[in-house]
Amino acid sequence: MNAELFWENVKKRIKQQNTTQEWIAKRSGISFNTFQGWIAKGIYPRVNDAIRIASALNTSVEYLASGAVQQEDNNKNAEIIDRQLSCVYEHLKIIENVVKGLT
Repeated sequence: MNAELFWENVKKRIKQQNTTQEWIAKRSGISFNTFQGWIAKGIYPRVNDAIRIASALNTSVEYLASGAVQQEDNNKNAEIIDRQLSCVYEHLKIIENVVKGLT
């Protein structure tokens, strides 16, 4: 396993999300100095820290470690988004009916 690849993928996700290493470290519950030290020294974080970093970046540890994107994850995310959109549309219909009743 290549720690440099892990951190390159972390940096790539940070850039894609237009955020900062400091923000991701904070959101992961890791001190910024520790986070930067791991990157500078090419050290893999402990598993629980890698999971928190991946979660903060809305990705999987597998992606960070290998660059591989699981199709299952994409399908699962699409299903979650679809369910959430359905709820949003239902709420919009309720709001629309309330507004019609007020006018």
